[in-house]
Amino acid sequence: NPVNLGLKNMYDIMKHLNITNFFGNDITVVHVAGSNGKGSTCWKIAKALRQAGLNVGLFTSPHISSFRERIQFNFEPIGEADVEQLLPEIYAICEEHDIPGTFFEITTLLAFLYFSRASNVNAVVIEVGLGGRLDATNVIDRPTLSVITSIGLEHTHILGNTIELIAKEKAGIIKCDRPVVIGPCVPYSVVKEIAENRDSALYTCDEIIDSDNNKNSMDGEEADFDLENTRIAKAALTILQRLEIIKITENEIQQGVRQRPPCRFEEFSVGNVKVILDVAHNPAALEQLMNKMESHYKTYWDKKAIRIVIGFSADKDIEQCASMLLKHAKVECVHLAEALNARAASVDAILKASPRLQAANYSVGDRSVTRQVKSALDLASQNGEVLLICGSFFLMGEVREALGVYDGPRDSEFISAVAGMNAKYSQENFGANSSR
Repeated sequence: NPVNLGLKNMYDIMKHLNITNFFGNDITVVHVAGSNGKGSTCWKIAKALRQAGLNVGLFTSPHISSFRERIQFNFEPIGEADVEQLLPEIYAICEEHDIPGTFFEITTLLAFLYFSRASNVNAVVIEVGLGGRLDATNVIDRPTLSVITSIGLEHTHILGNTIELIAKEKAGIIKCDRPVVIGPCVPYSVVKEIAENRDSALYTCDEIIDSDNNKNSMDGEEADFDLENTRIAKAALTILQRLEIIKITENEIQQGVRQRPPCRFEEFSVGNVKVILDVAHNPAALEQLMNKMESHYKTYWDKKAIRIVIGFSADKDIEQCASMLLKHAKVECVHLAEALNARAASVDAILKASPRLQAANYSVGDRSVTRQVKSALDLASQNGEVLLICGSFFLMGEVREALGVYDGPRDSEFISAVAGMNAKYSQENFGANSSR
């Protein structure tokens, strides 16, 4: 088995919390896995359900600026007081029964416990953390609908080193007699076999949505992951509508799926500089991002007037990501940043993986995201360039602070300590020996 994950901790703690039956038939549960787009797809589905008047719980990861972003009810982050009240309950059970819960397991349990005690919950949308089959979220044994957005080579030391092996792991969220919808970048034959073995109805986007009416959604200059995610979310909602699980209008679906979460091609201006934030963090996502930049900022693109700040997680294919980046950008317009995160790749590691980046901008003495963002912003302003910041979720909290554009929730010292290992921007670590 290429995966070192497990569900025993989750089942044991949920039993002691008395929430094993929370995800019953009276709550609509959408469980979403995938290599790219699963967070955005969750957001779109949840937004549409909220448009339809449902009270919606949303669990996604990782967070960008505040731990509390991960757990939302009707798009309001879980409150400080709720975290401070519920976490000790979980910790007490772990201590009393000697259950070594991991960061992600504890966070998932916090979400489930919070949703179970919220009043009038009609629906919850849950994003898988890693893989699917043995991910902590996969204790949901009767989802209303499972969704697999895409399959790519990622976390190969944990999930397997082929698309087929990874697809099997992610298809582990498919449950008996429960429908599943898949995106266009999912190997159909692999998932079809698993779905058939579990008597699960398998749907593709084109089966649900009139492909003629959407024929331009994935072609030409407009091709990007947001449109793909939009189609997947729309297909999922349409299935729920057709099966009469929820009452939702076409307009409510459209209003919801057009939404994007923060840092997904998020555009704004700082002074005279147009800034784009995007969490594209693997070769496929970066290629889509470059295509979208060319389409949306063609004048700047043609003049190579795009300045880029980028950082990576250590477990990504940095060489391929850098190669994709340098196909489109001048190396002297690239800035390398090192996030304050245990999973972040150091500048040294980036340069080792891609020696061509030796000619990029970076500082030996101050490798911070803040230093590179401010330097890039100044140069973009002087040179009349667009500033693109991308490469990892773990950059974005620091980036938004450095740009002075963040006005969202901020974590107390208590939450920072228990959720971030006492470091503001630190989050969970999926290492080769991870127990998740």
